[in-house]
Amino acid sequence: MERVFILGAGASRELNFNIIKIDRGAGIPVKIIPHKEIGPLSSGYFYYMNKLYNSLNRDLKILFQAKVSENLMEYIKIYFNHEYDGNISEKELLQKEEISKKVNIEKLYIFLEEKILEEKENGKNLFQNKSHLKLYLAKSDLIEYIHKSLSFISYYCNSNNYKFLSEYITRNGGNIISFNWDILFEEAMIATGKWTPKDGYGINFNDIIYKNEKDKRKGILSEINSNNFMLKPHGSINWYSKDDKTNDQILFIQLNPNLRSGNFCLLKRYEKGYYSSIVPPGIKRKSFPKTWNKMKNLLEQADEIIAIGFSFNDNDKYIKGEFSGIRFKKDLKIILINPENERLRNIYIEVFCTDNIEIKYKIFSEYCQLVIKQKEM
Repeated sequence: MERVFILGAGASRELNFNIIKIDRGAGIPVKIIPHKEIGPLSSGYFYYMNKLYNSLNRDLKILFQAKVSENLMEYIKIYFNHEYDGNISEKELLQKEEISKKVNIEKLYIFLEEKILEEKENGKNLFQNKSHLKLYLAKSDLIEYIHKSLSFISYYCNSNNYKFLSEYITRNGGNIISFNWDILFEEAMIATGKWTPKDGYGINFNDIIYKNEKDKRKGILSEINSNNFMLKPHGSINWYSKDDKTNDQILFIQLNPNLRSGNFCLLKRYEKGYYSSIVPPGIKRKSFPKTWNKMKNLLEQADEIIAIGFSFNDNDKYIKGEFSGIRFKKDLKIILINPENERLRNIYIEVFCTDNIEIKYKIFSEYCQLVIKQKEM
């Protein structure tokens, strides 16, 4: 059976993980703190990220380097006024859930991109006018905030749900299509010793760079060929390009998880000359055509699709158009795992051309319990 797992933002939402304190001298765990928290979604992203940081900071004295710049905050206020004819403060953005949920980072990005296009069409040079330059920088600041905050999560958190799923996939087979920018799942896949990012993404990287040269010498990645593909059509926080060329990708290998004891700088956005390859909605949404083609092939071969936290939100309407050209198998089965699976059922019937849809599980951890039971049998 050809099985494909589709991961949306909801898959990284349930953050059941352990915080591991490390003895820096010996390099071994000295304390494991069980922790539960909710990860960020597009709506309310700033609030949920701030809440997660404050929660982690109770156990670890850590520095959260993702800040809402003054320039970005200025344009968030402009966006908020445009959408709701009202005002929003930074305190409300970070601390008031219902107000913060009105700011969707994907819609905010589209708003900024449209403003930039409008200026270009009017023949204005963004880099010769201070106010227009601020607009361009606001877009860049938003990308950087998203990148740093997801890097923060990937640095400190290990998802137990992903651990169970990765072990199941490497044992029983299956490929993954992830629309998430974080690297929580691939780190779980790496930990199985049966998958490596060097070939598992299905991309021929122009270069592979280790954040820590000692890790390169030690060979922290298994010298194997991955049997499971993880395709990421929207990019990833560990992919970079030079001069913003999305076709020429460079893979950065993160710091060995067993040695992470607070040196967050080793995971943050790389500095000079490199651009983060995460692609929000907008002009360059379909930036990795080879990945999209491989995704199409996987879906056409699939006998069963397990969709976890993938909701086809308003900003992903174009995905329906992309899926319309895919010839799904007539006896395709869909397992839908989502709190809103009743509402999504009709969308899935339309997109995947099948009514063979199972909606038994509403949250990821419920499905993981099934995975665990199958392992024990």
